[in-house]
Amino acid sequence: MIVDVSCFAGHWPSRDLQGDLVSVRGSLREYGVGRLLASPMDAAWTRNPHLVNAAFYSAAESFADVSPVPVLDPTVATWAAELERAVERPDVRLVRLLPAYSPYRLAEADDLLSAASDAGLAVICQTRLEDRRRQHPLAQVPDVPVADVVAAAERHPGLGMIVGGARYPEARSLRDRLLGMPNLHVETSHMDGLDAIRVLVDEGLGDKLLFGSHAPFFIPYAAVSRIVADIDDDVASAILRENALRLLG
Repeated sequence: MIVDVSCFAGHWPSRDLQGDLVSVRGSLREYGVGRLLASPMDAAWTRNPHLVNAAFYSAAESFADVSPVPVLDPTVATWAAELERAVERPDVRLVRLLPAYSPYRLAEADDLLSAASDAGLAVICQTRLEDRRRQHPLAQVPDVPVADVVAAAERHPGLGMIVGGARYPEARSLRDRLLGMPNLHVETSHMDGLDAIRVLVDEGLGDKLLFGSHAPFFIPYAAVSRIVADIDDDVASAILRENALRLLG
């Protein structure tokens, strides 16, 4: 069973994506994904993403293999109550931050990150949702620097932190920090490039990589193939499943 720690479902205003949860789930199960940790992508385009989480919880309850990953925003006054709602759900092990879409700096999320750590939840901080070249010229969203995510993980060493959307060169530049910080991980969805995953594995990062598809923005076939193409089965299995189970329980 493959565990996908970073996929989405919902509506995206600037692209005609097959984003309904039934379609996203079906596209991933076709390639062996047996556990989807999915977030509502509508949350990026609303001032209060907490309102979107409620409907997404309801949609996810129809599928035993879908674990909702609610989007939290520390600039919305109800974030503590929204986090408590997530904690009370046995199917939630991970919450997502979208700092570029509120926007806020991660330093403003320290209270939320501390509370998530105390509650035993992990956090995935999304550095990008789509390439800026695909964005409408009047709706440009800058990437979140990966250094900001690393700094947040340093401030909260007891919090499992996943860098979402990191490109291959960014992940490679984090090698020493990843190896030196037990709580920091990176998902693989944006790691294009010839032998990108194999190079990261050869540099000792096999235990720090988590499989992410970024569906429906990206096609699942590419996400899976970049893991299984040139990597030993044991390491591929760790990236596709075991690392996520160890981090998220």
